[in-house]
Amino acid sequence: MAKSLYRAENLELALLLRQLREDAGMVQTTLAERLGRNQTFVSNVELAIRRLDLVELRDYCAGLDISLRDLVDRWEARIMRASKSGRGKSKRKSG
Repeated sequence: MAKSLYRAENLELALLLRQLREDAGMVQTTLAERLGRNQTFVSNVELAIRRLDLVELRDYCAGLDISLRDLVDRWEARIMRASKSGRGKSKRKSG
């Protein structure tokens, strides 16, 4: 099994977080300020370079004005769509 950082599900989560931020009309700097972090943190999350633990993910959701439950539901739906379209296959990387 590929490391979770490189799994398709992680990329779908990062893409969803970016979409939610953009849909909220926020730039990365605005979200970073809400989170008490710097813009690079938000950028790294959206690029799937930085993973969030559950507590951080809950805080991230609060910054986006979305519940953790709603985020997970949307993420699961994206994963299912990606799986059905053939996008859901992760690429293995060594290391």
